[in-house]
Amino acid sequence: MSSIFTKLKIKNVIFKNRIVMAPMVRFGQKCENGIMGEELLNEYLNAADKEIGLIISQALCVSPNGLALGRPCVYDESHVEYIRKISRACHKNGTAFFVQLSYPGFAFNDKSSKDINSLTTNELKLIKEEFVNAAYICKEAEVDGVEFHGAHTFFLNMITSGKSNKRNDIYGGSLLERLNFVKEIIDSVNRFSDDDFIISYRMGWTDSLDEDILTAKALENLGINMIHISSGIPSDRKLNLPNNFEFNDIVYTACKVKKHINIATIAVNDIRTLKRGNELIKTNSANFVAYGKPFLADPSFVLNSEKNMEYESCLKCKTCAWFTDGSKCPGRKRL
Repeated sequence: MSSIFTKLKIKNVIFKNRIVMAPMVRFGQKCENGIMGEELLNEYLNAADKEIGLIISQALCVSPNGLALGRPCVYDESHVEYIRKISRACHKNGTAFFVQLSYPGFAFNDKSSKDINSLTTNELKLIKEEFVNAAYICKEAEVDGVEFHGAHTFFLNMITSGKSNKRNDIYGGSLLERLNFVKEIIDSVNRFSDDDFIISYRMGWTDSLDEDILTAKALENLGINMIHISSGIPSDRKLNLPNNFEFNDIVYTACKVKKHINIATIAVNDIRTLKRGNELIKTNSANFVAYGKPFLADPSFVLNSEKNMEYESCLKCKTCAWFTDGSKCPGRKRL
């Protein structure tokens, strides 16, 4: 039986455990010419030795349009160096590193956002080339893979969703036709990717679990190696969860999708503790579990939580075993 600390190999990349630091945007931290400033860069460098199986960067903009937002970017050879610094620091400590790629300026629920349907076919082809170029730069920077950001109502989520995509060209229509844009990206990236380079996709949920499953299957058929399931369009969706299911709708979606595909899945959102994540791995409900807020609260979240992994949560207060030293608490029970 696998646990959250069990190694996993995908292609030639070995993940020393199933713990993922989820992509998180650090608002307000300086970037210059698309290059991470010292404070932001050091956050990633300092995470490299914290026993994390996989670190996924915040979304890096594949276009110079990201400069106006003050975000880190990956579209130019000058961006190789700062990404390579993170990659090498991670590899020195046995941690895998992915870069998440996103196109700026589009968000389904933002009235000031650009309209996905107003772009010409040629404009979309240019954007496709920007994604491919960014992935190539990431490979030069020695990352273990890239994750295309197709969730949270942003650009790739909009182009693949029937709620936002009303196009009449080759990039609109049925689900498979809406995925043509992603297909062209993956086909191009696969021309230079190899067994040391993983292609992941952060998939946003759809109107229904059935469509989620169809989308995930289609992405697998396009050549995606890993899938990271989160919220999408609509931004909120309530499911009838089983009474014994202790996680939220997003995690439930990831668990259901995993049963229907043959590639690795990442479950994310409010998992909170290593123990809860471990249950998802033990029950084969996910291959990886991603955490965000726990790492913001404690950069050494894994190291400090692992100290208490031999214990169940406190039988009295139900909390101390995972976030504090409860060694004096008489309610703790050794596993």
